[in-house]
Amino acid sequence: MRDTSYLLYLVRHRGLLKFGVGGARRVRQHLLAGAELVEVAEGRHADVIAAEAILKRQKRDAAVPLRVWRTWRMPASFGAGTEVVRAGVRIRLADVLPDGRDVTGRFKK
Repeated sequence: MRDTSYLLYLVRHRGLLKFGVGGARRVRQHLLAGAELVEVAEGRHADVIAAEAILKRQKRDAAVPLRVWRTWRMPASFGAGTEVVRAGVRIRLADVLPDGRDVTGRFKK
């Protein structure tokens, strides 16, 4: 499982960014819910999970909570919003997944 390919993705919706991990189906679920694709990187499962943990830690350390009115407007695919930040936050997936491969083009219409 550690060497299986997995995706780390970043999508945007109404001033919010959502990062997460999963397969192509998960990325498409966000797009179908109205989110805009920002970036998708592919890497080893273990590396992708570690990269997501870094992003979560950075979000927690920033300690900038989202207002309730922002979260109730999110697509249902965003879940509870634990991986959601304001769109002004700079996130580059290559910074946390340096050995990942940019596969954003797979999901462009």
